Amino acid sequence: MISTVLVAAFLSAAPKGLADADLITWAPKAGDVSSLLPFFARAGQGSVMVSPASWRESVHPLLEFDVTRPESISAVGIAVNEGLSLSVRGPVSVGCHGVSDGAAFEAACRRRLERFGTIFKSEAAGVVTLGARDGLNRVQAAVLIKGKEACAISASGQTIEKLLPEVLKQLGKPLSGPHVKAAAELPATQYFLFPERPAAANARFKGWATLALAAKADTLTIDAKSKGAPISTLQGAGPSPFAALQVPGVATLKLRLAKDQLPGVFEQLFPSFPGGRTLTPVAKELAPHLTGNVAVVFSRVKVTSGLRSLTARFFAARFVVLAETDDPKSAQTLIESIDPKALAFKEGTLSAGLTRSIVMLSNDVEVKDSVVAALGKSTGAQKHGAELDVDPKALAKALAAVPLLEIVQSPELSGVLIAATELGPLLQMTNHVRGWLDSTSATTQRAQFSWALDAERAAPDAGP
Repeated sequence: MISTVLVAAFLSAAPKGLADADLITWAPKAGDVSSLLPFFARAGQGSVMVSPASWRESVHPLLEFDVTRPESISAVGIAVNEGLSLSVRGPVSVGCHGVSDGAAFEAACRRRLERFGTIFKSEAAGVVTLGARDGLNRVQAAVLIKGKEACAISASGQTIEKLLPEVLKQLGKPLSGPHVKAAAELPATQYFLFPERPAAANARFKGWATLALAAKADTLTIDAKSKGAPISTLQGAGPSPFAALQVPGVATLKLRLAKDQLPGVFEQLFPSFPGGRTLTPVAKELAPHLTGNVAVVFSRVKVTSGLRSLTARFFAARFVVLAETDDPKSAQTLIESIDPKALAFKEGTLSAGLTRSIVMLSNDVEVKDSVVAALGKSTGAQKHGAELDVDPKALAKALAAVPLLEIVQSPELSGVLIAATELGPLLQMTNHVRGWLDSTSATTQRAQFSWALDAERAAPDAGP
């Protein structure tokens, strides 16, 4: 009963703005965004991308203020104890919030509107419209004020006059929908809401998603709920031979896939592998003999034959894939049917094998041996359908292991250089990166991701 009342109260204070927005960012209390500052201020020492300087003054279509400082928010007349939302649809941005000081807010708006042209002000049905017309009589920015609430509109230099009636209808009216309801279930400081919208027939994502951000000291937590994401159905918590698997490496992903999902997963995965024509039919036959418990260990990056071909890139990322079987005898027969020559390439060799009840596929013998040695101690209960554990320093090392010359000669690898430059210093000052995912239904997912910085370590090469 109490939780129902709390959810109802939360929904009554839901974000306002464009009902068909592509993205809505929302802080239920504008002043609480300051709680994110300790994490992002430290993380910003390692990455300009997440530094507060890159986003703290970009939360309003018209005004500039530091959203991480409550005194900066109140200085422009915006209520710090009420919601602050920004909804975006293409070039259109609409920011809605409470007004604590009408005179200060109007004065701040006027100072900004002067840049767009001649200011005008009108009032009808209790709503004040304050805007500016340029030399072509276009309204490029405006703000609607009704009592102690306001919505500001801009559209990247385009006229917004025809949008004013639409925004006026939303003024004072909380948005609704499953993405908003999900926010009520995920208490946080800041939300990113992706409403469900008509999607193209070939779109991979045909649903909605809600991300909820909260920070405590040096740890950022992102809770998420979504519907329609292209994710295989997971079994959820349960026993797994990989539950406690711990091996040195870049990342370990543990999955409890629904058994009926395995053929589809293999059909998507193995054709992209070198030797995919050999592996795919065997994997399909093997699927009925697997339990759904799967683990992927990405150990390191080792470049031995360049990175210009897809096969060379495949073998540069050293890994092992493990899957539990409930029929070792049938699994062994299928593995023995594979022609080893079909998995040997000048860039490297894939090997398939069976250890007790674990089927393995690896492109690095050392990685496989280290994982086999750790398997005996890894049995236990897995808490979620999917669990990810990233060693940030190993990831930074892996990114740095890609030669610059290879990136220059292969433009499609430019993202690696950006990641190494932008995230490398941040990863070096990070303690751990972890996440989990569960299927709450056939089409709905629930997830959590956490990023924890080292307690005292600063970035080796901080940006501004």
